Amino acid sequence: MQKEVTVRRLTADDLELAVEVRLTALKDSPTAFLSTYEDAVERTDEQWHGWITVVAVFGAFLDGKPVGMVGAGRDELEPDVTELISMWVAPEARGNRIAQRLTDAVVARARELGDKAVHLEVVAGNDAAEAAYLRYGFAHVPNRKPTQRDRSMWLDL
Repeated sequence: MQKEVTVRRLTADDLELAVEVRLTALKDSPTAFLSTYEDAVERTDEQWHGWITVVAVFGAFLDGKPVGMVGAGRDELEPDVTELISMWVAPEARGNRIAQRLTDAVVARARELGDKAVHLEVVAGNDAAEAAYLRYGFAHVPNRKPTQRDRSMWLDL
């Protein structure tokens, strides 16, 4: 039986859900992100609220159950580039093209804003994520910051 996948932008009204999914992601994949579960649980309600209002956070749902998320923020180096951040899909939901659907949401957001590209950084060694981004059409580009340790990827729009 086909499972129903939905993706929608999460708002401040969804903050509790967004925090729960983010903390689950950090526990499940501690080496995939720059932040840690330990740091995240110490965030104040005000910090979490600031996060969901500054970053466009998209949640993925499989048959109504939250199973993934991604953020779309502003690139710190170029104002007309969207930064794809913190993609995560629950292990039990992988293989349902959820990462693709979440990436679609970020790309659509970038296009709405009139951006020229989407940039992301993938942690070295996260081969599954890197392969998914390559399949989507992202290409490797030189690291954009002198201290950057992760791999830069770019999608022209």
